[in-house]
Amino acid sequence: MEFLGGRQASSEACPSPVKRGKYQLLSFHYLAILPALVTTIVIIVIPLLYSLILSLYRYILTDPYNIRFIALGNYYQAFHNPSFINSIKVTFIYAFVALGVEFILGMAAAVMVNNVIRGQGLVRTAMLVPMFMTPAVAALIWRFMLHPDLGIVNYFTRLLGCGTPVWLGNPTLALISVVFIDIWRNTPFMFLVFLAGMQSLPSELYEAAAVDGASSRQMFWRVTLPLLKPLILVALIIRGMDIFREFDTIFVATGGGPGYATETISLATYRYSFRNYDIGVASAVSYIIFVIVFLLSLVFVNKMQQIQNE
Repeated sequence: MEFLGGRQASSEACPSPVKRGKYQLLSFHYLAILPALVTTIVIIVIPLLYSLILSLYRYILTDPYNIRFIALGNYYQAFHNPSFINSIKVTFIYAFVALGVEFILGMAAAVMVNNVIRGQGLVRTAMLVPMFMTPAVAALIWRFMLHPDLGIVNYFTRLLGCGTPVWLGNPTLALISVVFIDIWRNTPFMFLVFLAGMQSLPSELYEAAAVDGASSRQMFWRVTLPLLKPLILVALIIRGMDIFREFDTIFVATGGGPGYATETISLATYRYSFRNYDIGVASAVSYIIFVIVFLLSLVFVNKMQQIQNE
């Protein structure tokens, strides 16, 4: 009995080769992800925590000896500033109009190209050209094209007898212009995603629908669109998160002007930090952007899970 007990104790103290191999494999996995984990912590987590701390302090670069803890004072100051409230309104108008039009145009272009038999590669390449441009370059090109005296757009408006609108100098036209630039540059992304999704759908479903006498419109609404719902939500999440952080296109095209007509939350953050040197309020505004994007993403992700569970 003692011998058996000794064997049992020794077997518990010394794990089997299978268990040792499992532990070594787990250790290797943890070591493999360690560089990525450390990089994520250094690049993302630490700056997020530091900016959260800064958002709770009065911290103005031109007055570095008067840093003090004010709790939620920066958030209170931001939400009681009319220009910041206007930037929230401009951001939502910009985001929802641009995202809605990009979705409609991208879907329409994908449907048309998907039905084309010849020249599909050439059409795809031409559609993707705007997406290859960096946002600053695209905004600079359109800034020249929308110039009231030298721009090619006003050349055609003069031919049509519509005068020479000041596209980037009028508050309403400036907002329409920057939304149009975003639509022109990012519709190809929606087109590419939807076209790839359509071409991956099984052809048997369309053959069965054709046998049942379904028209092309019925196939789109009853077959294509339901099957593309998860992909549509993924595309909307990606573009939605990106569009709420849009900065370079608007900054190069209008600088947020005229006045505050095209100033989004991202440009308001830039103004607070690099023009007013108010790091505390800028950090608070950055966290407001983070919360807005996080909540919208949460809504889209929950909707996608509901679709997948149906």
